[in-house]
Amino acid sequence: MDSFDYLFSFYGLLLGIAVANVALGFADMWRDCGKFAVGYCPPLLGIIVMLGGMNVWLTMWHVRQDAGVNAWQMLAATGVAMPYVFVSRAMFPGAERETEHSLEEHYLRHRMLILIVLVVPPVVSLLSKILLDRVWDHGWEVEWIAARIAMPFLLLPLGSRAGQRIGLGAFALLELVGLFR
Repeated sequence: MDSFDYLFSFYGLLLGIAVANVALGFADMWRDCGKFAVGYCPPLLGIIVMLGGMNVWLTMWHVRQDAGVNAWQMLAATGVAMPYVFVSRAMFPGAERETEHSLEEHYLRHRMLILIVLVVPPVVSLLSKILLDRVWDHGWEVEWIAARIAMPFLLLPLGSRAGQRIGLGAFALLELVGLFR
């Protein structure tokens, strides 16, 4: 194993935890769907987390020849991956699950923090590529990362279910398109 493989395995571990949390949350949603409504926002948010993790993994793969391993890279990896782990847990109610009427209400109540946290991975990734790896994006990459950073900010003022559903759907589509960039 070279140094990149060690860094890549660290990313894989953190992103795997986020994806596993979403998968477990989806299983809980299915199991408990008779107890409370799910809505559209939580599944869309789960898809965003999973696709976001895939995008991070692919981004790291594409800069593998330029990536070094040191304390700053480890901090950057944590800054990129940990927000997905946080959101993958925060999107589902914990102990207060019994008092929730719907998972969508839980998301709507906590959407500000969740959306702000979703800005962190692309910002840290962009800064890491520029400052640590000396890699500059061009063309479509720049447009995609700008849209990826802007999307959560565009969703912040939308308080309605319909607005959040449409916005999260567009966000999920943006993340899906990003896989093919």
